[in-house]
Amino acid sequence: MATINTYQDDGACATARAVLAYLSNCNVEESYNSDLHRYDAEISVARWENCREQGYVLSLYSVGYRKQLNIAFFEHRNSDNICAVKWEQKTVNSPTIDTAKFGDDLYNDKWDVSKSLSFNQAYEMADWIFQQFKEFWIANKTPAKDY
Repeated sequence: MATINTYQDDGACATARAVLAYLSNCNVEESYNSDLHRYDAEISVARWENCREQGYVLSLYSVGYRKQLNIAFFEHRNSDNICAVKWEQKTVNSPTIDTAKFGDDLYNDKWDVSKSLSFNQAYEMADWIFQQFKEFWIANKTPAKDY
């Protein structure tokens, strides 16, 4: 039998696990497909491992799989803050720190993140992440036409 301290221990901090728990039942209402009775926006999850920065990475494809939004969130290595890094990059497999292409203006150093909140603001971080995915879906809900 596991103890309560280790039962869900996958290497991510408790705050990152709490953010993931808050997001586990979130659905982008704007993606509801009444013909199929399901949500078309399916957010995938994988572990995010960057040395001491352990957490999760969430990804969402746009309609037609033309774009992909990724958000990694984790406990900052030099503070107790919960941080998120948001970027667009299409991947076949889950993005990792080794495959991520952040561009020139993001995550150039350990302080260069998209969002940083206190360790006790897991709900606020989950809400911010969900809003990013919702805005991404709405902005990309119409497939681009090939001309």
